[in-house]
Amino acid sequence: MYNLLHFAGKFTNINANWPGSSHDSHIFRTSQVCTYMEENGGWANGVLLGDSGYPCRPFLMTPYMNPVLDHQKSTTNATVQPEIRMKPGKACKIIIACAILHNICILLNEPVIEDDGVIVGNDGDLGEHFNGHQDGRAVRDHISTTFFNH
Repeated sequence: MYNLLHFAGKFTNINANWPGSSHDSHIFRTSQVCTYMEENGGWANGVLLGDSGYPCRPFLMTPYMNPVLDHQKSTTNATVQPEIRMKPGKACKIIIACAILHNICILLNEPVIEDDGVIVGNDGDLGEHFNGHQDGRAVRDHISTTFFNH
């Protein structure tokens, strides 16, 4: 059994074996990470962030399709670069190197510097636990209300 606090915020699985035409949600659904999260995951063990191409699950948060309330329009909706313009082998090496550097920064407890220059601690605290209905939408509502409702 994994101690997920040991892995808090670190990349634990990178898979670059699928062709570019494979859908991200299919790759995730067939991954060891998904299997582990289905069997052991949920709010108590942390959550993953996915884009609107993924289904909203208790351990996989996706954006609101039509956000109405301010806390539903959170800053977690990010744009991902659609392509890397280099040979696949080189792109894979760069992605893995970035993940390794990210993990080293977490191990050394390097602070996070926000876009506005504010330095934020890096303790990986997920806040209070969610004890409601364990479906993706209920967990997402709890997270957006708890952390983004100002």
